Amino acid sequence: MLACRNHPDVLEATRHCSRCGGRFCRDCIVALNDRLYCATCKNEHLRDLQSGFDRTRLNYASSVRRFGALVIDRLIVFVPMYALFFVAVVSIPQRAEDFPWVMLLLIPLIFAMPVYDALMIQYQNGQTLGKKALRLRVVRMDGSPVTAGQAWGRAAMRFVLEGCISFIDYIPAIFTEEKTTLHDMAAGTRVVELY
Repeated sequence: MLACRNHPDVLEATRHCSRCGGRFCRDCIVALNDRLYCATCKNEHLRDLQSGFDRTRLNYASSVRRFGALVIDRLIVFVPMYALFFVAVVSIPQRAEDFPWVMLLLIPLIFAMPVYDALMIQYQNGQTLGKKALRLRVVRMDGSPVTAGQAWGRAAMRFVLEGCISFIDYIPAIFTEEKTTLHDMAAGTRVVELY
């Protein structure tokens, strides 16, 4: 469990603010129109409503920005992993009987991206480093933070789809109003641009 931002000693029953994504206890959060807000975000939300600006309408991320975040994330994960793989391969004596052991070094490379994606989305409020750089966030269909199950399910579905039908996974993002990929549809998530 994560602690309340205002009360670090409170670990139980903390919930995410729909706007900032921070964790707060029930004394620090209020529900407005079926969404939870911390005190700061509640005041900002009410000011937005008074001015006629509705932030509750999700601002879906463009395919270009999503692709940019994906490229950044791939570089962050794969460049160090391939460098380590190269160092390991070069440092092992080149004998035919060692070849199967060298191939075992590929296993971390295969699973690095889905594990990175799931952990970052679960623990970094729906953002990987690439999404943070481009101000994107993965959220539920109603805009609230994703659950751990959704983070891991989305990463697993993406892993399977990209391995089998890589480009087909992203085709719906071009044509759907909510710019959803197949792995977003399966996990019940959306990628939004932050204001």
